Amino acid sequence: MRPQVHADVAAVDRLAVLGLTVEDLAFVLRGADAEARMWSLLAPPIMAGMARGGKNNEMLRVRLLPGGWSHDNPRNLPRTISPGGDFAIVGTTGDAATGWAVGNPTTRYAKGVETARAIERNGQLAFDYVDVEIGDALSAVANSDDALATWLLLYNITDKQIHAELSLPESISTRGYVDAWTERIMLPTILLGEVDVRSTDVAEDSSVTVAVERR
Repeated sequence: MRPQVHADVAAVDRLAVLGLTVEDLAFVLRGADAEARMWSLLAPPIMAGMARGGKNNEMLRVRLLPGGWSHDNPRNLPRTISPGGDFAIVGTTGDAATGWAVGNPTTRYAKGVETARAIERNGQLAFDYVDVEIGDALSAVANSDDALATWLLLYNITDKQIHAELSLPESISTRGYVDAWTERIMLPTILLGEVDVRSTDVAEDSSVTVAVERR
């Protein structure tokens, strides 16, 4: 079954029902992008991505907790929980189809057991969990009692843009990827600056030369 896709005014209206605005999520995505760019080209390549992922979830809390939201971290799944306690949001990387209404995005990386548990429970709120084969890596999901629906703030970074959406997963593939959705809320594309502003400062007496990437 095709997911319900909200774009433009419909997206704004659907976010409002969830107690969110486009500005809330743009604040999160821009804050995380700034954090990622603080890592110089001398850092291990993985660091900028790790920083972005962590900061997205931190910035969700910075933005939303003053409005009555809460948070927890079951088995290191960073959930930001709505004031009514009826759903949570988790930020994570999406593939190139993220943010495009005609696409069918997947999570870029396989998710852990806690993400699988929460997602499979999205469609199981009215009755006990039914054993489902979703791959050896996610076998613990079958015993889940987590009834909190979990939306994913998916983001995909290109040279000059951030494409993003807030989407409610329906299922996880046997390889551990979220690949089916109940709802997708399209977010406006965020334009980035031309030059990579990540710090490339080194000691004044250093002989190391660092190239600045064009964005």
